[in-house]
This record gives sequence, C-alpha cells and structure tokens, in this order.
Amino acid sequence: MANLEAQHAAARDRILKHMNADHGDSVKRYVEHGKDASFLQARDARMTDISLTEMRIRYGGKEAVIPFEPPMKSMREARERLVQLDKEAREALGRSDISITEFIPCTAHLGHFMNFTTCLITYALFCRSGNFRPGSVLFDNVLVRFPQFTNFCFSIQPYLFPIMIAIHSVEAYMMAQKMKRHSVTPVQRPWWLWVGTCFVEGVTSFWRLGGLIDKKRKQKEAKVH
Repeated sequence: MANLEAQHAAARDRILKHMNADHGDSVKRYVEHGKDASFLQARDARMTDISLTEMRIRYGGKEAVIPFEPPMKSMREARERLVQLDKEAREALGRSDISITEFIPCTAHLGHFMNFTTCLITYALFCRSGNFRPGSVLFDNVLVRFPQFTNFCFSIQPYLFPIMIAIHSVEAYMMAQKMKRHSVTPVQRPWWLWVGTCFVEGVTSFWRLGGLIDKKRKQKEAKVH
C-alpha cells in the first residue's frame, strides 16, 4: 500500500513539473476555457495538484478545480486526459495547436530588413509636411538639392502618411488576432515585438511568422512519427 502511494506521489510530482515547465500554455487554456478566465487572470496559472478525479490550478489569486469525467483509473491515463482537455479548450477558444513563444526579427532576412527600414524612414519623413519646406533640418541639409522631388513629396504627404497609418494599423490588428490564435497575449514580450514590428513593416512580418509556424508544425509532426 505504501509503495502504491509512493508511486502515485512520484507520478503526480512528475506531471506537475512537466506541465508547469513545458506546457504552461495548456495550463492557462484550462482555466480560460474551464473557468471563463481572461488572459490577464490566467497569465500566472500553475497546476498545483492532480489526482485521479481532478486537477487544481492556481491563477490570479484563485484556485480552479477541474474534474476528470469520468475519473481516471490510474495516473498512466493523465497524459491522454490532459491532451484531450487541451484539445477541447483550444477548439472552444479558437486556438491553434501551435504556440508561439519566440520572435524572429526582420534582421533575419535581408529583404525584410530593407522593407522595415524603408517603412520606418517613410514614417519619419512623411509624418509632417514641414519636413519638405525650408527651415527643417531635412530640407536645409538634403532636400534643397532636389527641388522637384521635394515638391512631389510635399504634395503627397497629406495622403501618403494617413493611408500608410491606416493600412499598417489594420495589419497590426490582424497580427494581434494571429497572436491570440497562437496563444500569445499582450502580457508577453513576443506579442509586442510581433505586433509592433508589423505596424512598421506590414506584410513581411507575416511571412516570418508563417515560416516559424511551419517550422514548429514540422517539428511537432516529426515527434509524432
């Protein structure tokens, strides 16, 4: 009897350590789905106990008790049950089975870096029409030598800047939605990096994210096989 209890306790400790260390996103989803918690409430979720009948999770100063229905017969069933519960949570929350935990900067791709730099310079130059008139540092030191180009830039500035802001705002919103789907929230650093760089560079950030997702999916499929 004592031996069985020791085995049970050892299995419990292994599961808790593994879930909190390697599957924190799943633990957060359990309470988001099972207890209708917000991502802010679930941000510090940790599994504190698991038995044949339930698991307990601390989050946002609360404790969630999520039952196993039907109860497990042994701890050997825990992996299958936890995977199934996570699948149900992902489907209900509209989340992907691929979680994003890292950020790929534009410097990883020359073309993406050039696009980022071009967009950033455009933001800086076209944020005000005064940049293209005498008295500005840009005009007096550079643009005075290119009057035709300067006049053209001055004429399109009232249209180009707001259109660029509008388009990139929509793209940043789309990126935020993709972050949500891949279990990245505004309380995490990668969310701000992906959404922020998307606001600057637009489409190339989606290309990098797509490549990262494809890489993770292939790695996941390779583990299955």
